[in-house]
Amino acid sequence: MTSREKDRQRERVSTRITAGYLTLMAVLGVSVFAAPGWAAVTWAAVGLTSVCAVVVGVRRYAPRARAPWWLLAGAILAMAAGDTIFGAAVRRPGDPSPVMVDVCYLSMLPLVLAGLIQLTRTSVVLRDRTRLLDLLTFTCAAALVLWIVVLGPGIRANGLDGLDKSVLAAYMVGDLLLLTVSMRLMVAARRSSAVALLAVGVWGVVAADSAYWIADLSGGWQPGGPGELGYLLFYVCWGAAALRPSMVRLTMPAQAGPARLPHWWIAVMWLSLTVPAGALFVESVAGPPRNGLVIAVATIIMAALVLTRLSDAITKHRRSLARERGLREACGPLMVATGQAGVAAAIRAAIDGLAPSGAPHRVVFDPGDGAVPAGDGEGRRPSDRYPVPAPAPDRRSRLAPTRTLHPDLRGRLGGFETTLVCPLTVDLPTAGGGALFVAADDEVLGAMRDSVEVLAAQAALALERIALTDAANRHDSDRYVRTVVQNTADVVVVLDDERIRYASPSLATVLGIELPAFGAFGDLIRPEDREQVVRTLERARRSRADEGARDCWSLRRPDGTRVLVEVSCRDLRADRMVRGIVVTMRDVTAQRGQERELIRQALLDSPAGFNRRSSTSKYR
Repeated sequence: MTSREKDRQRERVSTRITAGYLTLMAVLGVSVFAAPGWAAVTWAAVGLTSVCAVVVGVRRYAPRARAPWWLLAGAILAMAAGDTIFGAAVRRPGDPSPVMVDVCYLSMLPLVLAGLIQLTRTSVVLRDRTRLLDLLTFTCAAALVLWIVVLGPGIRANGLDGLDKSVLAAYMVGDLLLLTVSMRLMVAARRSSAVALLAVGVWGVVAADSAYWIADLSGGWQPGGPGELGYLLFYVCWGAAALRPSMVRLTMPAQAGPARLPHWWIAVMWLSLTVPAGALFVESVAGPPRNGLVIAVATIIMAALVLTRLSDAITKHRRSLARERGLREACGPLMVATGQAGVAAAIRAAIDGLAPSGAPHRVVFDPGDGAVPAGDGEGRRPSDRYPVPAPAPDRRSRLAPTRTLHPDLRGRLGGFETTLVCPLTVDLPTAGGGALFVAADDEVLGAMRDSVEVLAAQAALALERIALTDAANRHDSDRYVRTVVQNTADVVVVLDDERIRYASPSLATVLGIELPAFGAFGDLIRPEDREQVVRTLERARRSRADEGARDCWSLRRPDGTRVLVEVSCRDLRADRMVRGIVVTMRDVTAQRGQERELIRQALLDSPAGFNRRSSTSKYR
C-alpha cells in the first residue's frame, strides 16, 4: 500500500469517527432541549463525550505538543462538572445557583486561556508580542465601554451584593480574555478546520454567558432554553476540532510572512487609545463622573501596554541593525572563499554570530554535490545527498520537522525538533540543488530566519562564482594542454570519471580509432583488454596525485594488430586547474621490437650462440 493510499484510508477512518461523534452529540443535544429535567445526566454525558473525543484525537494524531490539548480537555471537564451541578440544583427560574458551580466555571477560564495561548506559541507571527499587545489594548478599551454602557448600570440598578458583583466582573473579564485569545488564535495559527471549530466554540460560550447574565438579571435562567445552544456548541466544536487531522498543525511552527501593519489596524488602535479620554469627557459633560476609578485603571493599563509595545519596537530595531551588521561582516569571507569548505566555514561563522548569545544550534551545509558539515572540508558522494524539502510559498526557506528529514541528517542535526531548510538558490523558489540546514529552538529559528535566507542566497552566489571560475580555469587549462601537445607523439587523455573531456590528436594515430563525441574511455578499449585498464585506473585513484600509477598496456587496434603503450595515470580531480584523471600514453611498440632484436642478436653473437649454430650445422 502506497503512502497516498494510506493517507486516504486514514482520512476515511477519521471521517467515520467524526460522523459517529457528531451523531451521538446530536442525540444528546436533542435531549438537552426535549428533557430539561434530565439536564444533570445529559450535560454530564455531553461533557464526557467531548472529553473522550479530545483524548481519541490526541492519541490518534499524536501532535507535537500534547499539553495544550490536555489543558483544553481539562477545561471541558470543568465546564461539564459545573453544568452537571447546575442541572441538578436549578430546576426552575430563580433557584439559587450553588457556589460550586461558579468555582467550576471560573476554574475553566485559566485552563482555556493556557491551552489556547500554548497553541499559538509556535507561531512566528505573534512571537514579538506586537499583535498580542495590540489585541490587549483593544480588549481593554472594549471592556471599558462594556462596563460603562452595560454592566455598570445593570449592577447598580439590580442591587446585587458584593459577591454577585465580583462573580459578574470575573465572568466579564474571563469572556473578554477568551475573545482576545480566540482572535489571537485566528491571527496566529494556520487557517484550518480545527482553528475554526475552536474559535466557534469560544464564541458560543461567550454568547451563552451573555444570554445567561441577561436572563439572570431579568428574572432567572430557564433550563432547556435557547441559551443552552451556545454551551452545546462549545462541547460539539471542541471535540470535533480534536478529531480533525488539522489539529496537528496547531502545534507546528507557522510559516511567517512579511510583517505588515495595515491602515485599518492603525485606525483601530488609535480609536482604542482615545476611548478612556472620550469616556471621561462624556461623563464630565453629563455630570459628575461615575466611573472615574474604572477609567483611571483602564488608562494605566493601556499606557503600560503602549510603552511595552514601544520598547519592543526599539529592541526589534536594535536587533535588526545588529543582524545587518552581521550580514555585512559575513559577506567578506564569502567573497574571498575559493572552495566549498571556505564557504561552509564562512556560513557557520556567520550563523554563530547571528544566533542569540548562548543559544544552541546545529548547521549542515549541502552545496549540491554532497553534504558538507559547516566548518569541515570533507564531502560525501553525490549518492549520499539529502533530499531538500520544497520552500514555503513566497519564502526561500521552510520550517520542517526534523523527524521528517533523512535519518543520517537527523543524527547530524542533534535532538532539535525543528529545522530551517534554505535551498541554495539565488531566485525564488526551487526544491532542487543544495541546501543549508539549521536546527535550533523555534524561537531562535524565528529570529534568525530572514538572516539565514540571505546567507543562503549569498552562499549560492559564492558557489556559482567558484564554479564559474573553476570552469574558466579548466577551459584555459585545456586550451593550454591542447596547444602544448598538438604535435607531440604522446597521447594525453583527461577523464571526468569515465567520460573523456579532452584527448590529444595523436590518439587516432596510436590506437587507430577516431574519438566519438561524448565518448567514454572504455569504448576505446577492446573487451579483452579492459581488465588491465581498469586495474591501472583503480590504482591511480587509490594513489597520491604526485605518485600516480604506471603500467604497460597491450591494446588491440581495429585492424587486429596490437600496440604496446607505456601508461602514466594521475588522479587530479582535487586539482582546481584540472578536476579530472590524466592518462598519458606513449607508443613503445617499435622501441620494444628493436630492443628484442638487439637482445636476439646479442645472444646469437655470444659463445653459447656460436656453439648452438655449430651443432646445428654439424648434424644437418
